Order: sequence, then C-alpha cells, then structure tokens
Amino acid sequence: MPPGETTVTERKRQQPAAPATTPDARVDPAAYDEQYFLSCCQGYDEFLASSGQRLGARFRKALELARVRPGQRILDIGCGRGELILHSALRGAEATGIDYSEAAVRLAEASLRDAPPGVQGRASVLQMDARDLRFPSDSFDTALMTDVVEHLYPRELDQALAEAYRVLKPGGRLIVHTCPNRLLMDHVYPAYIRRIHQVVIFLSRLVRYQDSVFNSYLPTGPRYPRTPYEDELHINEQTPAGLRENLQRRGFRVRSLLFWEPYTYPTRWSLRLKVLDFLRYLRPMSYFWPLNRLFCNHIWVVAEKD
Repeated sequence: MPPGETTVTERKRQQPAAPATTPDARVDPAAYDEQYFLSCCQGYDEFLASSGQRLGARFRKALELARVRPGQRILDIGCGRGELILHSALRGAEATGIDYSEAAVRLAEASLRDAPPGVQGRASVLQMDARDLRFPSDSFDTALMTDVVEHLYPRELDQALAEAYRVLKPGGRLIVHTCPNRLLMDHVYPAYIRRIHQVVIFLSRLVRYQDSVFNSYLPTGPRYPRTPYEDELHINEQTPAGLRENLQRRGFRVRSLLFWEPYTYPTRWSLRLKVLDFLRYLRPMSYFWPLNRLFCNHIWVVAEKD
C-alpha cells in the first residue's frame, strides 16, 4: 500500500497500552472496537458490502497459502471480523476463530449467522487470548495469524507462537502475515523513496504542473507516514529476519518467506501511479528477489511444526 493512502479518524483512548517494560504488557482490547474493524482494518470495504462473502486481496492470499481442504481443522488466531473462518468453512473445513476483542467476536458472529446452515455448523468464534489457547495439544491442521504479530509486544508474541505450536498437529502449518516491512519503513523510505518524492515535486513545481496525485501520494517527511491507528497499535513491527527468528525460536521450520504487494490504486490514477512507482518503488522489478525484500511492504511466512 502506498504511504499515506489510508486515513482514519484519530480517537482518544481511555485506557492506553501498558508500558513495554511491564511483563504482561498488551494493547487494551477495547482499542479494537467496531470503528477500527469497519474503517481501518484491511478488507473493511468488501466486508461492509458483502457481510464477509467477498474478500480483499490479503484474505485471498491467506487462503491460497493455507490450501484449505475439506475435513481439515483450521484455527484463525486474531480472527477480527471472521472472514477467514467463514471462507475456510465454505471450503469444507472445520474452522474456529479466536480474538480477544469483544467487537471482533460480535462482528464475526454476525457474519457467520448469514452463512448457509451447513457452513454454520463448521464455523465458530470464541473470545480468547492468543497467549492462552484453550484447546488440546495437536488439535489443528493449519493455523492463521494475519495482521497479528505487529500488535503483540515481544513477550506476547513469543507466548502466542508457543501456543500456536502446541495446538498444531505434527506437520501442521502456520500462515503468518505482517505489515509493514521494517526494512522498507526504516531504511528504504528515508534513504530513497522520499528523495524521489522530493525530486518529482520539485520538477512539477518547476514546470508549474499541478496534480492531486502528487499531493496525496508523495510524502516527504523523514518518517514513514503512519495512520493514527498504526501509531497506537503497531507496537512490534517486524523485519523478515526478525520474524523468521521468532518462529524458529519456538520450534517452527520456516518453509517459505514471501514478499508481496497488492495493486490497490484508483483506476483513474493508474497510469500516473505506475510511472511514479517505477521511480519510487522500482516496480515491477521490485516484485522479485532481491529487491522484493526491501521494497515490498507485506511479509508472509509459511511455517511448519516438526
């Protein structure tokens, strides 16, 4: 997603996240309210239009990597609105979602109520902490953690991965997605991308060319652009190497580490943005190794329990 594309209404929180130095530090579950899930959390447009029947690109990618099959037991850790539970059940799996947010559980339950009766019997959602999964060991064929790890303090993440390992069957797979990629955010943006933005803006002013795309999509500040939600809730953003290390420390074998960037630009701006992205993101070359490690903002990992 291009820097600055998503905007949300900034909100005050009555209960801020605990300091990172506290052993039991975590983001207050109340921070994840309905406004978050219905105005910021990726895929909300498709969810509002279809009650979860239609999926955004990130969810389609998760299901592609999960390779859900009939009869499998699927666990969605941090299920949010419940789209992956619903679509895993539609594919014939027995799907369970957990989330520690009351709002997420309400939204997921409402979505599942609209599913066909046969699907409803294979799908369920529970309010539960990822650090303490109340399931027997070796229970699930596949677990999903999409857009979860960046919301967990390091100690929380370690506990959540240990629990995911425990409840997976031997040979079971864990599909992890996280965004942003800190290599892009901390290094590529300040050293390269914003410099390209500055040059493009300078040249456009020099020739007196006015373009709303430039104003919306070309931030030049020293810090990677953030939404208010990201500033508040992203307390453990990852590098590819760091995420791999976290998984391996908990016993997972990393089968694949993938870098991905969905195409999400408005159609009316597609030509100009393609030209800009050729300059600032080196698209399409940066979809491929080794540039993808630096220029793609989405990290996917497929890991396996030995």
